[in-house]
Amino acid sequence: MPTVYIEVFGCQMNIADSELVTEALARRGFEKCENRREADLVIVNTCSVREKAESRALAHIRELVAHKRKSGLPKAVWVIGCMAARKGEKLTEEIPGIDRVIGAPDIEFFENYADSYLSDFGHDEPHLQANAAGARKASVFVPIMRGCNNFCTYCIVPHVRGREHSVPSDHLLHQISQAVADGATEVTLLGQNVNSYHDGRVNFPALLRSVHQIEGLKRIRFTTSHPKDCTEDLIEALAELPKCAKHIHLPVQSGSSRVLALMNRHYTREHYLSLIHSMRKALPAIDITTDILVGFPGETQEDFEQTLSLVTGVRFTSAFMFAYSPRPGTRANDLDDNVPAETKKNRLERIIAAQTDITKEHFRSMVGRKADILIVDRKNGESGMWIGQDNGCKNALVSCSDCRSGMILNTTVLRSSGMTLLCERTAS
Repeated sequence: MPTVYIEVFGCQMNIADSELVTEALARRGFEKCENRREADLVIVNTCSVREKAESRALAHIRELVAHKRKSGLPKAVWVIGCMAARKGEKLTEEIPGIDRVIGAPDIEFFENYADSYLSDFGHDEPHLQANAAGARKASVFVPIMRGCNNFCTYCIVPHVRGREHSVPSDHLLHQISQAVADGATEVTLLGQNVNSYHDGRVNFPALLRSVHQIEGLKRIRFTTSHPKDCTEDLIEALAELPKCAKHIHLPVQSGSSRVLALMNRHYTREHYLSLIHSMRKALPAIDITTDILVGFPGETQEDFEQTLSLVTGVRFTSAFMFAYSPRPGTRANDLDDNVPAETKKNRLERIIAAQTDITKEHFRSMVGRKADILIVDRKNGESGMWIGQDNGCKNALVSCSDCRSGMILNTTVLRSSGMTLLCERTAS
């Protein structure tokens, strides 16, 4: 059997896309390989959101191509995803030896074109296995929509993933029901902006209510949410549906209304804070996480201090924090990148330090409390230790001798390592 290894850079959507590709190849007789240097086909699923992500992927691709020339393996190197969409066939000129480039929008239709993609791989007569299944997973990603219509001025995603479109709700309900029948107990609904999901009949809160009715499903997560489309109906659904994890990822990007306008985010600092107030009124224990971008063109020290004060005021459970880097093709790329690199670095360090202290306090506050942990997998090399997540967004290690993936355990939090809860199973 030919073997395939997929290396993934970037977001959860890239993970879901990689699983889609893996399943399509499994139906055509490919077996997953754990060593990229021994695989027949290596696929690199790329991210283009930041320059650093592209640079890391390019370094890996160059290494793969060099190994291919030297040893004959892998037989083929494919580059897929967002960077593949942004650069297109120029990638094959930049790195001769890449065999195929497949952009992110085309991955949705990979099943339709897989046979033609494989024809130059010497795989001319595929023997489709309709029921070929990968390893059963307790937690699965399900893209409910693709593309983005927001065009934030710093973001390349709408340019590489295309315009927004929603997957029909009846298809999603069938897909999730099948995943549950195959052993999944948790689902994460994915989209560039899940709040704007609408298939012409069903909006996002209504979809959550329908997914909640699927028997055997124990927990529902979703990401990412855009503040401009976060409604009271969504907050009510989160509060009233027990299967919904009490967590929302709500990227703020900046605490300055002036910078938010430059970013084309369509909300103000005041509107964002009103959403936080509504969420905590409905769900006092909700975990709220965010994205923060410092050093955007034109960001003043006052603008940054407003972001810092928002972070210390809201007290997010955790955050993804970055310094701005220009992305060719975005509107912000035409702006004067006038915040010095050293200033960006200092601002990023300050925001990371503030948020890290807050995150550690959130985790410490859990010590001695009960937590319902959904078990995802066994911790490598440690007998009796399992990896899981609480009903918010906190990662956990659980000491348990008779666990299995997909169980939700009643536990007591014994201590915190700072970013992980260390728990012990307790009686129901």
